[in-house]
Amino acid sequence: MSDPYRILGLRRESVDDAAVQAAYLEGLRAHAPDRDPRGFQRLRIAYEQLRTRRRRLEHDLFHHEVPALADLAARLLAPGTPRRPSPEQIRRALGTADPAAR
Repeated sequence: MSDPYRILGLRRESVDDAAVQAAYLEGLRAHAPDRDPRGFQRLRIAYEQLRTRRRRLEHDLFHHEVPALADLAARLLAPGTPRRPSPEQIRRALGTADPAAR
């Protein structure tokens, strides 16, 4: 089972009913039922699990399944995750020349 917060593109800390509905409507544009039935089904299930405060609380308290490998990878590779810069990025930031170009 995939994480409904990840499917809707929401952060657990900053979720309210309006944010869930807005994320659902945005997801409908990408996963319309006639173009992507499986994606729409996943989106609909995620929305149903999180659409009200009570359902979010119920999900957070009682739905503790082993995360799928895709969920773990998405959490590790989430945008904004700090990464070690490459040597080229360090050289560019410092304004130094490439040692191979000398």
